[in-house]
Amino acid sequence: MRYKVLRTSLLLITLLTFNNVIKSQQIFKISQFVQHNYLYNPAAAGANEEASIGLAYRKMWSGMPGGPQTNIVYGDKYFSKMKTGLGVVLYSDKTGPTSRTGGQVDLSYSIDFEKGRRLMFGLEGIFMQYRINKESFAHYIPNDPLLLSNSSEMKGDAGAGVYYRSSKLNLGFSVQQLMQSKLNFLKTSSNSEGKLYRHYFVGGHYNWRTDESNVLIPNVMINFVPNLPAEVELGVRLEHQDILSIGVSYHYHQGFSAYTGIKAYKKLAIGYALSVYKTPLGVFEDGGEAHEFSLRYFFAK
Repeated sequence: MRYKVLRTSLLLITLLTFNNVIKSQQIFKISQFVQHNYLYNPAAAGANEEASIGLAYRKMWSGMPGGPQTNIVYGDKYFSKMKTGLGVVLYSDKTGPTSRTGGQVDLSYSIDFEKGRRLMFGLEGIFMQYRINKESFAHYIPNDPLLLSNSSEMKGDAGAGVYYRSSKLNLGFSVQQLMQSKLNFLKTSSNSEGKLYRHYFVGGHYNWRTDESNVLIPNVMINFVPNLPAEVELGVRLEHQDILSIGVSYHYHQGFSAYTGIKAYKKLAIGYALSVYKTPLGVFEDGGEAHEFSLRYFFAK
């Protein structure tokens, strides 16, 4: 019982330190980012050419009450005649007393080169409702100023990116929440109001075909938010005959992930990832991991 109260108190204190929450908990995270580039970069919408729809579910800090929980529905399609890609993402992201429900619409335009190489530029529109469940922490922190604030805020924002695609090398750079819309939960004249901080993403992977059946894919993702340490994730994935995939990644100073997936009839892909965190919650015997499930259907010919 003592550990449960301690875990709950730690999560509430972390989340209710408002400036840190607003910066670090705004963009949902998934482990299998290589397979879902356009979730973080609008220029990658339609990069695979095959239209697809998918679902993803992620539960972080599974031993901690109120740990981050994310549900995502997404889809994209490339229109070759117009050299344009379209992506749509809907999500629900909950962490402790805070939750975000919203989505994004991505548009990309391609400049084609020889041998299937392509340079893509993208823009996205973002909409979101940010909520605070004040009843969940009123008993623990009865004098918190957030108890007198609004319970929800509706916001819109934008993002942009550039993406280079080829049969081997794929690189991208993007920025989300470009306009940094204000979150005015506290109606005061102080500097404690929050906003949607810009998130910068740099990512890439390389397809190294080792033989006729296997492709080895080293990958990297760097996420940077101003005034916070950059997050760096390095990984490698092995794909066997476009049917079975396994991989591992290391999240610098935080933990590591292992994931696997299977693709049936070149159309239906099912994936699972397990992440184990050393910080900040790995000190608890049952609170340092995350589970992620994904399901994606490709409209392949």
